[in-house]
Amino acid sequence: MTSPDDWTPARLAEIRALFERAIDEAPADLARFLAQAAPDDPQLRQAVHDLLEAHRQTGATLQAPISHESLPRTGAQSDRTGTRVGPYEVTRQIGVGGMGAVYAGMRADEAFEKQVAIKFLRRGVESDLAMRRFRYERQILANLSHPNIAALLDGGVTDDGQPWFAMEYIAGLPITRWCTERQLDIRARLVLFHQVCAAVQHAHQNLVVHRDLKPGNILVTDDGTVKLLDFGIAKLLREEEGIDQLPATQGGARVFTPEYASPEQVRGLPVGTASDVYALGVVLAELLTGRRPFDLQGKLLIEIEEIVCSTPPPAPSSLLTPDTARTLGGRSLASARHRLEGDLDAIILTALRKEPDRRYGSADQLLRDVDAHLDGMPVGARPERLSYRVGKFLGRRRVEVSAAVLLLLSLVGGIVATSRQASAANAERQRAEAIRDFLTTMLGAADPGALGRDVTVREVLDSATVRTENSTGSPDLLADIQEVIGETYLALGEYETARERFIRAVDLRHSIHPDGDRRSALALTKLSGAYVALGDYPLADSLLRQADAMLQRTTSADDPARADVLSARSALLQELDDLGTAETVQRAALAFRLRVSPGNDSMLANEYNDLAIILGQQGQVVAAESLHVLAVAHARRAYGEEHPAVAAVLSQHAFALEMAGRNPESDSLYRVAIALRRKVLGPEHPDYAWSLFQYAQFLQRREDWGGALARGREVLALRGRTLPETHPAVSTALQVVGLALSQLDSLEAAERYLRESLALRRTTFGPDHWLSASGEAVLGEYLTTVGRFAEAEPLLLRAEARLTEVRGDRSPQALDTRRRLVTLYDAWRRPTAAARWQATLEDTAGTP
Repeated sequence: MTSPDDWTPARLAEIRALFERAIDEAPADLARFLAQAAPDDPQLRQAVHDLLEAHRQTGATLQAPISHESLPRTGAQSDRTGTRVGPYEVTRQIGVGGMGAVYAGMRADEAFEKQVAIKFLRRGVESDLAMRRFRYERQILANLSHPNIAALLDGGVTDDGQPWFAMEYIAGLPITRWCTERQLDIRARLVLFHQVCAAVQHAHQNLVVHRDLKPGNILVTDDGTVKLLDFGIAKLLREEEGIDQLPATQGGARVFTPEYASPEQVRGLPVGTASDVYALGVVLAELLTGRRPFDLQGKLLIEIEEIVCSTPPPAPSSLLTPDTARTLGGRSLASARHRLEGDLDAIILTALRKEPDRRYGSADQLLRDVDAHLDGMPVGARPERLSYRVGKFLGRRRVEVSAAVLLLLSLVGGIVATSRQASAANAERQRAEAIRDFLTTMLGAADPGALGRDVTVREVLDSATVRTENSTGSPDLLADIQEVIGETYLALGEYETARERFIRAVDLRHSIHPDGDRRSALALTKLSGAYVALGDYPLADSLLRQADAMLQRTTSADDPARADVLSARSALLQELDDLGTAETVQRAALAFRLRVSPGNDSMLANEYNDLAIILGQQGQVVAAESLHVLAVAHARRAYGEEHPAVAAVLSQHAFALEMAGRNPESDSLYRVAIALRRKVLGPEHPDYAWSLFQYAQFLQRREDWGGALARGREVLALRGRTLPETHPAVSTALQVVGLALSQLDSLEAAERYLRESLALRRTTFGPDHWLSASGEAVLGEYLTTVGRFAEAEPLLLRAEARLTEVRGDRSPQALDTRRRLVTLYDAWRRPTAAARWQATLEDTAGTP
């Protein structure tokens, strides 16, 4: 057996690395570490003893030498639960690290309530170096302000001299676990990874390298927002770092998580942004395959260095297992591997190159390749081959469709089986239930919102309506049939007829239960939806309030009908310009669904989509896009590919992508949604028109005036037929046509269309509605174009104030109006006013 003097430098380096990792990850359990590192090697124990003593002398965590018989847990920190620091009350401990402990806390004064995470410097490390490190970490957090980075809120020193700072409290899961639990497909995971890269790029732009990127430091909240944590070992890249700059190493220490560390980190060399890019590559590989490129569990430093620095990483597609393929939504292991082969393999392997200068030059470059793959565009990591680019071009033009109709067959089969198995004593009751279920299924099958168009839909509905009006059957059964008929008319865009059927259902329910019950409340909710479609928002609101009160009185707190009312109320609040309350109510609806029915994909698709729309309207484009991706994933799991519900969430996702500035991907998705809605709904359905006018606006904003004009006129062709005057598509199409004509030198006709659009919005929605304000802004833009500046100014100023008030200062509508004001004052030659509005625009146009 060798003596400590015989240890080679490599062996000592291994010991040092293992020891330092233990201090960083498990400072309260070093005995277990030492036993695992060398259970039968006293020389190794002695070497670690020497390292501990050397570490103590540099001002680190442990205060005294240790022996191999007993490792004292010195440096332990007293529990601060129940104490108060600054305005915060410490509630519970949530984590311990090598430099300190982290607690949950609540703001304890009367200003407002807010949960925070509070970090304290560990007792016994109040050396000059440790204090500098603590101040350094606090300064790093103060320098970073990004929606995907946990924010620094406050800081100070306790009465007994212990430094602390309060950070944003993140209630979330590691990104890998979050995706696995929701079984997100590859596309959804890539969109989520977009947020991670954006946060890292922000840190790099502020000259900060994270140096410890891993899933445990990348949390995702319930609404799909990524939060990057723990810049405790980050490094500033400034040359003029000053006296408070912390050295990259101290006493030879290397602080990192080996599984995610770059070759230069493992070797103890200086690190830069390329090290974070490497870690992002490892995280992306794990996110898409469930495994990291290298298995380093239990390896010594010399083995880790050999693997990370010399062994080529395997293609990520080869790491997939059947279990992982299923969690990614793949039909088979082969199909999942095919999805990774090519672009994604190349992207990850480029990030994992051994030489820093051969990786992506920045997190932004990695992000651009991921986005290019999502857009169906060539990626920089792949070779420039003609066949590759042609294949990408064809892929962007292909609409991926598949049919899913087995649900209806299974329902009918279940009805038949139930009827046959009924006993003679219950034959009549079973027959009535079977008839009701079968009628519900048949009418649902005719509903375009279920399986597609049928040329006899209206004939079926009209005939069923006549039969039910003359029926003397059970009021409960007749009410069910009336509701199904009403829902189908509503899906067809026959809003007036739908309203009449719902009114009839409400009356029948009332005849059975004059004081109301659960079914009566649901009927009121459906009637409210018809009034929303017709634009009668006050009456719709009144009905929803009645339904909510009835449910609270007659059902349990976990009844799913409660979420139905919350969702309907959120949609109505959007129409009433109360986005703040709408967001609160919609988040409550989503939380309810996740708690009560987490496996209901169709409901979760609706809730995520509706919340995403609200956030997008407020300018929170990154969060909105993540939620749209979740909505699409749930909708496809619930309905398959070729379904109106999938088309609906795709259409909204396309708008979110446009607001995020990802125009090629947005254009492609709009085309997919329009083609799908036309196929399953037909060219006269209001929902098809909705996608059309959204795409017309997209083309208008891209200054494709000919395309915008054609799409707008296609919508107006449905005016008075399947689109009532009150439908938002009508006034918006008038606006799009007017703007297009103004650019195509038909100025007189342009003004006529724009003024008609504004007048229709004021009549339908009221003069103070945000759509009316938006119409004023568009008319003001036109008047600027033709040089009528004095007429344009009051319209634009009033519109900007109203849109800021009801939609938020970062909403797309408010930002567009400020751009129009800058254009107005530039054209009017009023530079002071133009500069003022330009400054306001720049202050509010940053990433929300």
